[in-house]
Amino acid sequence: LATAISGTSAFTAVNNNGPRTITQLNERQPIMAGNWKMNPTTEADALNLATGFTALLNELEDTCAMDDVEGCTEVVLFPPFPFISKVMDIVGKSGITVGAQQVYYQDKGAFTGSVAASMVKSVGCEFVLCGHSERRSLFSDSDANINAKVKKVLEFGMKPILCIGETQEEYDLGITQ
Repeated sequence: LATAISGTSAFTAVNNNGPRTITQLNERQPIMAGNWKMNPTTEADALNLATGFTALLNELEDTCAMDDVEGCTEVVLFPPFPFISKVMDIVGKSGITVGAQQVYYQDKGAFTGSVAASMVKSVGCEFVLCGHSERRSLFSDSDANINAKVKKVLEFGMKPILCIGETQEEYDLGITQ
């Protein structure tokens, strides 16, 4: 399960006296996000995937760019870092948004293999995944680090998608139900 924080309205209190109503929840634009993880393994395959996906999506009538048309679903793709710019060139013409799979919470420095928020912002990313279960379990991302990443993404004017799901093992065991 992922939650997208979209602009300042996401932080505005709508109803302080109880749970949100169906009408209030429906005011948010739905987002369909696809995390490519570490796939595909070549640039050629990534571009073919982006081209095929764009063609398929263009056949649908209820997808659009963020805030483009009321009642439509925004589509966001999260390709691996090396493919972001070229995938964006292909899918951007169709209103598909491209995001980064993660960022580090520092602006710059000796953090080999890390990517700064300014880097992904500079290539046009609008969304960043934060706190994915794989980042938590495989790379030991703590709640404090994830919080710092969310704040950094917001600082750079992008939208964090805070992942609050479970690992495959937890899901299979029914631990989080």
